[in-house]
Amino acid sequence: MQRVINRKVYDTDSADRIAKHGAIVDKGDFHALAETLYKDSNGEYFLHCQGGAATEYAEQTPNGTTYGETLELLTKEEALDWCEKRSASSETVLEEFADLIENVNTAQ
Repeated sequence: MQRVINRKVYDTDSADRIAKHGAIVDKGDFHALAETLYKDSNGEYFLHCQGGAATEYAEQTPNGTTYGETLELLTKEEALDWCEKRSASSETVLEEFADLIENVNTAQ
C-alpha cells in the first residue's frame, strides 16, 4: 500500500517490515484484523492497518461498512509501545529499540 502523508510518500513495498499482528485471510470476514509495523529508509515508523467491516479500520459506504485499510504514522516510542501491546518477539524489540529498552539484568 502506498499513501502520501504530510507531503511524504509511505510505501509498504519499499519499507522494512518490523513486526506483524493478525492476518487477513478473507476480506469478507467482518472481524479480521491485521496490523504491520514498517520502518522506511528515513527511519520513520508507520503502521499498515487492515480490517473487516466490524473493525476500527472499516470504511464507510452508502450501504454500511466494508473492509478498509490505512497507514498511520508512529514515533519511535509509539512503535515500541505497539510492539509491546501486540507481543512482538523480544528479539525484534531489542534489535529495533535497544536504545529505548532498560535491561533489568544489568541495571543498578
